[in-house]
Amino acid sequence: MPTRTTVPKRIVFAGGGTGGTVGPGIAIAERLAEIAPSVEIVFLCSDRPVDGRLLEPGGWGYRCTPARSPGVRPGAAIRFLRGWRGTRRIAGAMLDPVDGCRVLALGGFVAPPVVREAIRRGVPVDLLNLDAVAGRANRWIARRATRCFTAVPSDLPDVVDAIGVPLRRAALPDGPASRHRETLGLRPDLPTLLVTGASQGAVSIDRMMVDLAIRHRDWFAGWQILHLAGREMVDTLVRAYSESAIPAVVRPFLERMGDAWGAADLAITRGGASSIAEVAASRTPAIVIPYPWHEDQHQAKNAATLAKAGAVLVRADPVRGPVARPPLESSLATLLQSADERTRMTVAFGPTPGDAAAEFARTLLEG
Repeated sequence: MPTRTTVPKRIVFAGGGTGGTVGPGIAIAERLAEIAPSVEIVFLCSDRPVDGRLLEPGGWGYRCTPARSPGVRPGAAIRFLRGWRGTRRIAGAMLDPVDGCRVLALGGFVAPPVVREAIRRGVPVDLLNLDAVAGRANRWIARRATRCFTAVPSDLPDVVDAIGVPLRRAALPDGPASRHRETLGLRPDLPTLLVTGASQGAVSIDRMMVDLAIRHRDWFAGWQILHLAGREMVDTLVRAYSESAIPAVVRPFLERMGDAWGAADLAITRGGASSIAEVAASRTPAIVIPYPWHEDQHQAKNAATLAKAGAVLVRADPVRGPVARPPLESSLATLLQSADERTRMTVAFGPTPGDAAAEFARTLLEG
């Protein structure tokens, strides 16, 4: 354990815009609050609704910033510059090297202006990279940070050892499947397919499920579906499942993802680092459908280790055209019908991962 003099008085978490960025930050903050309750924790996040939905239930202190992603068009460039300046002003009010501050950069478009202001003020910066392929923001931060860490094996130079993806306690199952299902309004005795597009939703996956409910309702005989959908698709999905007589609960957002993973026998999910870590922690056989428009295809790379082990299948998003649909649909039909195959995939996960959030919280205090 670090000595008392090494413990910072305040840690500013910089990142936001997606659950995959905010969630790991909350996980680390939870463990910090247990290990060193005297440390003040503040989140500087985006003004997207998902950030507040995740931070408010835990009572975490946070400030929304005007940060924006960079863009080449004049309007986007102006918004980026205004957001950069506004975010630096907000960060500056919280960063005082004399007061024992540190910054933990979680990546994304919020982090760079906070890091720039921290460097100007002489405040130490730790970077936690969360994806197998580091984004432009993390590459920029890595060249300037005091220390660099990666949650998963990545292409960041000179950052070798992966610490694991920190997971919120609310993202971890904590009881029998029947209890998690009852909590969500599902039948406790039916096998459950979880469909999730993560915090941002996935319209292409939502539309695929509407189509499958109509064309292949027989595939889902004896199953129920928990579908976490984009808000614009909720009514359409409810209607499709109802007309096909498929028992289903459709929600636009679920803060306690541990209930979803605890209820599931099989999942269809995106491939963000947090989603893949939640799949591994809950040992849920899954079909991973990476976001199709990332140039670096980092979501597919996030899932590569589990796919190689045989614990998940990686399939192309249906928006990639008619060639993508048959392998995806065939895999889903097989897994719905074969309990033996699902069991084989569960065994392929290997040992349950340790508590990366707790280990990293201790490391953060030792800086």
